[in-house]
Amino acid sequence: MTRAEDFPAKHSGNAVQQDAMDWSVLDAFTMLQKPGTQDLRVRLMTIFLKSSQPQMEGIKAAIIASDRELLTISAHTLKTACLSIGAIKLGAICAKLEQIGRFQDLQDVGDLPTLAVEQYEAVTAAIGEALLQSGK
Repeated sequence: MTRAEDFPAKHSGNAVQQDAMDWSVLDAFTMLQKPGTQDLRVRLMTIFLKSSQPQMEGIKAAIIASDRELLTISAHTLKTACLSIGAIKLGAICAKLEQIGRFQDLQDVGDLPTLAVEQYEAVTAAIGEALLQSGK
C-alpha cells in the first residue's frame, strides 16, 4: 500500500500546480483503508481523473451558451468532487460559478472560467504526478 509520504505535499510543476492540492484531505482516507485492498487514495484520484472532465466541459459549454442550469449543475458536481479529494482552490472557484449560475447573470463570471481551467489543469497534473510517483 502506498504511504501518505508517497503523495508529496509539493510537486515540481509551476506554482499553480504546487498549490493545487491539499494532500492532507486524501491522507485522511488512510484510516478507512482495508488491508490487502488497493490504496483508497489512488482509487479516488483515478476516479476523479476519469469523471471530472465532463463537468469541466459542462462549465465551458454553459458559459458559451449562457446556460445557467448547466453551469449550476456542472459547477456543483465538480465542486463536490474537488473538495472530496483536496482540490480546495478549484472547489472554491466551482462554488463561485455555481452561485453565479443559481443567482446571477452569466455576464458576471469575469475571469472565473479561465481560473477554473487553469486550476483544473494544475489539479490533474498534480494528481497525475502523484499517481506516477506512487507507481499506479
